[in-house]
Amino acid sequence: MPTLPTILLAIYLAFPTVSGFVTTTVASPRVSLLQARTRTAFDIDTENPNLEDVTVSRRNWLSSTMITAAAACTTAALSPPTNAVVAPSSPKKRCTDIESCRELGDEKIAQDLKENPVTRLPSGTRYKIIKPGVGAETVQEGSSIDLIFSLSRAGGQYMYSQGFGYELVEEMGTLVKDSEGLDNLRVMVGSHQQVPIGIEQSLLGMKRGERRRVELTPNVGLATSNWEPAPKTAAGKQSVRAYQRVLDGFGSQPPFPAPTIWDIEVTRIRN
Repeated sequence: MPTLPTILLAIYLAFPTVSGFVTTTVASPRVSLLQARTRTAFDIDTENPNLEDVTVSRRNWLSSTMITAAAACTTAALSPPTNAVVAPSSPKKRCTDIESCRELGDEKIAQDLKENPVTRLPSGTRYKIIKPGVGAETVQEGSSIDLIFSLSRAGGQYMYSQGFGYELVEEMGTLVKDSEGLDNLRVMVGSHQQVPIGIEQSLLGMKRGERRRVELTPNVGLATSNWEPAPKTAAGKQSVRAYQRVLDGFGSQPPFPAPTIWDIEVTRIRN
């Protein structure tokens, strides 16, 4: 793009100058526009007397020209080049039908697995970390820990929980929402009594405040701890009975090894 000095020089050289002045003419109404022509100071009063001469100081002319040229340069700078290639923005994908929704879901799952991979244990238990913990101390075999958890079916149906504030517990004769620190579950890791074997395996290596999401298959699930931890509410007990019917089969439905999903968080570690 031409610079301002270059534009000014080109305009300056395009006009004739005499003795430090630029002389232009303005046609009188009595003269045809075809007769009007630019004249120098040498031409004044020597040709057509009907042409009125207007002499402008070069200083004033340069001032007005610089203002016009500056405005032109500013406009050119703000305007994008005509030959510039603008990269098109990629359109955001939307869920418009079954196929596009499936693709979006697969992409989201793939991105989630990339950012937070799933760990698979030899027993078939799988888990992923959904909140990192703090400190250097970790859960080991034989550790005494305080644990809070939430349990649901693989399809997402909530069953029961303890410590997350989802259910009511009795505190000094009053029913209040359980919350972290109010209704923790004390667990001796390795005892195979308070929680299923699969949960004990998933607890190893956890830090205080860490939360993991665990998928338990029935072979390392609630039956391995005599269905402990047991729910405290009627709704929770009903959900366990419904789950047992799925495992055992009922009516024309054959037994089905349905997994359970646990969100577990360690609130205290005693090694």
